[in-house]
Amino acid sequence: MDKSNLLYEAYKTRKSIDPFEVTEEESNRIFNDFSSKLIKDEGLGGYKISLVTKEHLIRFKGKEPMYGILTKPMITQEKEVELWFQNHFAEVEVVFLANHCSSNNIPECIRDIRLGIEIPGTRFNTWNLNALQLKADDSAAGRLYIGERIDLPVKGVSLYINDKLMGKGKPDFVYGGPLEMLKWLTKIGEINGYVSSGVFIGPFVVKKGDKIRVEGDANFEIKLI
Repeated sequence: MDKSNLLYEAYKTRKSIDPFEVTEEESNRIFNDFSSKLIKDEGLGGYKISLVTKEHLIRFKGKEPMYGILTKPMITQEKEVELWFQNHFAEVEVVFLANHCSSNNIPECIRDIRLGIEIPGTRFNTWNLNALQLKADDSAAGRLYIGERIDLPVKGVSLYINDKLMGKGKPDFVYGGPLEMLKWLTKIGEINGYVSSGVFIGPFVVKKGDKIRVEGDANFEIKLI
């Protein structure tokens, strides 16, 4: 079976597959094919930006940040968030609602700014992956919880999982802050929908039954089911 179809079938059946190696050219082709199938099935809800810090670029052997697509069902404001796959992370991110955003109309094109929890969920059966494998897998797009409204700049946020403090911080990315990452994304064209601008606390492994709480610029709690 074609590699993009392997990922697509894994997505549709909520199964996990063994990682496969890909070249840079293959990675881009598989991502384009896989993400196009997802958009056709579920509609384009927005985008997620990954590998936004030097630490994560080194960890996943990446050259620069990358993006994936979010379908409409991936995005939720329900306090109980269903996990779809075997392996998930939780990450705190700034989420924009973009309306025809381009490099020359930011921030005027932004309709809303929220604190969110992105919950990547890879179709592979491990997180021992490189950037090319992640790209092929639509950057492990899983779920995105849209939390409370915030103002920029972020002053400080703490993340708790099952009442244990896991991390605290504010955005500090390779290209600046969340707005700079949104501008970076516009290189692919006009941007509409929700944009998860990059992790600034996390990633941390999570599973069904976990409770995630955020405190600071915004305060909310969700449960993973």
